[in-house]
Amino acid sequence: MEKSGITLINRPDAMFVARDKFYSLVKLKNAGIPVPETAVVEDPFEAMRLVMKWKDVVIKPVVGSLGLGSIRAEDPDIVFRVSKSLLSINQPIYIQKYINKPQRDIRIFAVGDRILGGIYRINKSSWKTNVAQGSLTQVITVNQDLEEITLKSMKVLGLDYAGIDIVEDESGDYKILEVNGSPLWGGFYEATKINPAKYIVEHLIKKMKK
Repeated sequence: MEKSGITLINRPDAMFVARDKFYSLVKLKNAGIPVPETAVVEDPFEAMRLVMKWKDVVIKPVVGSLGLGSIRAEDPDIVFRVSKSLLSINQPIYIQKYINKPQRDIRIFAVGDRILGGIYRINKSSWKTNVAQGSLTQVITVNQDLEEITLKSMKVLGLDYAGIDIVEDESGDYKILEVNGSPLWGGFYEATKINPAKYIVEHLIKKMKK
């Protein structure tokens, strides 16, 4: 469709990058955007060495959503067993140092060069802060630092719109966990009463007129 001259929103090449969590984080890191320490390995012993170095890790699907399939572990034996299971079905081991966050993360929704709003996703009973995992939402004021890393991340990945997941570390610094090129917005809408669909359509019409 794109090669035929049809205007698309979130082009296929940008979507492929955004869907690959590791590749997208590599691009963000190379652009100077803060991200957690992350690796992809295909050796369970290397995964064990990483958990011994980082102490607390999360093993995630390279392509996934809703927090499903993500496993947090501190025990090298558990990491070894999970790694062996992934490799048995020809999946790489995507492993990330766990950021000790304050029982919440931040979701920012942006379209074009416009920040629509932001929310805390709060979960006091689980380390997973996805709305699909039972997190509560609370509207936040998007400060300049959050706005800057959000819009820069979208530009680096070439996205027209996105839901950006950001975590605060123990020192209060921000790190990008993930940039979602096809984000759900039920929790965002419930908290903010802002419907991103309107702004996505407006942005698409603006692109078509160029």
